[in-house]
Formats: sequence, C-alpha cells, structure tokens
Amino acid sequence: MVNLKEQESIFKLIGESLKEKTEAFVIGGSAMMYHGAKNVTKDIDLVFSNKKDKEKVEKVLKDLKFTPKSTKLVYIKKKNVPLLLQRDNIKIDLFCKRIICFELSQKMIERVAAVYEFNNLILKIISPEDIIVLKCATERPGDRLDAAELIKNFEINWDIIVDEAVAQGKIGRGIFSVFLYDFLMELKEDFKVEIPKQVLKNLMEIGEKAILKARKEGILVREE
Repeated sequence: MVNLKEQESIFKLIGESLKEKTEAFVIGGSAMMYHGAKNVTKDIDLVFSNKKDKEKVEKVLKDLKFTPKSTKLVYIKKKNVPLLLQRDNIKIDLFCKRIICFELSQKMIERVAAVYEFNNLILKIISPEDIIVLKCATERPGDRLDAAELIKNFEINWDIIVDEAVAQGKIGRGIFSVFLYDFLMELKEDFKVEIPKQVLKNLMEIGEKAILKARKEGILVREE
C-alpha cells in the first residue's frame, strides 16, 4: 500500500529525472487520495495521452530500479492493460490513452480537477465522476468499493457520467454503456448505493440502442 506522501515522493523522483516537461493523468486510487477520498492505494495509476511521454517515464522508472511485472492475475479484461512496474511494495501502472475498455476522452481532459507539478512531471487529477467511470473499465478487486465510497461522499454530477457513456460509444468503445449500467446496478444492489433511477433508465436505453447497432453491424464491441 502507498499513501499520498509516498506517492508524491515517487512523483518528485520522476520529475527530477525527466529531462523535459512530461504530462500524465492520475486516475484510480491515486486520484482518490488527492480528492481526500482514500488514505492509501495498492498501486499508482498514470495515463499518458501519447506513447512518447509514456516511454520517457517508463525509462526513468527503470533507471530507478522499477522492474516490469505481469498483469495476468490483476486484470480480468486483457485488452489495453497497463505496463506494470514495481520496486519493493510500490507498484506503478502506466497506460497510454486507453484504459482497458475505456479511452481518455477530450471531455475527461477538460474536466481535470487539479494540476500538480513535480519539476518536469506535470500531473492532472481526473474528476470523481471520471474515476467512477474508469472503475467500471478496470474491474480490479476493490474497484466497486472505491466507486461506492465516491458516490456516498461526493455530490456526483450524473449527467457527466451518462454523457461520458455516450461519448465512449462514439469514440469506439461499442457497448460501454452496458458495462457501466451493470457496474452501477452492482453498486446499488451489493453496496446499497443510491443511484438515481433516471440515470439507470437512461443508461439502459443507451445500451439497448448500442446493442442493436452492434448487431446490425455484425459486431458486439468494436475493438482495434
């Protein structure tokens, strides 16, 4: 487990080692700590908008004695999994643009909640709404609990979550709204989280249209 202080120590080391400004988006439990919604996280999750920036940070981490580890037992879905690097008890996941069945969208970038600079490392913290959506994409142990905590403790803008489901369908994530609907239903049933009925209704309708469209095109989920 890594707390915020330990996480920022790693960010400082990376920033001091980078030779030029490099930008990354902080997601998952790493972002939740900045929102004050979590005290520790199992791993540090970073998303890059391009391959070059990801590779720069990867090289720095390897120079800092972080070594690649398998993600086989961590991720249920095997598409677009991160590069997992580890040193001692610190694990860092590096994604490039795509996070399993999700894609870093322009709206998500515009919704960034805060920006932190650690020398040459510029980190952008995603919004609580986008953390919830991404928790649906990763399906790791504890993701549902994290999403439930965010919903219980933050005033969630549900329009953002529904709009993002639509956006993901348009940029190539096919029936993503179906995954999100199932995820929220599990939160409602298993964690007794209050999900607005209209949100679930909207997602169901969006999902049904997406499935019909996918069947008409002869596919279920569009993947590259």
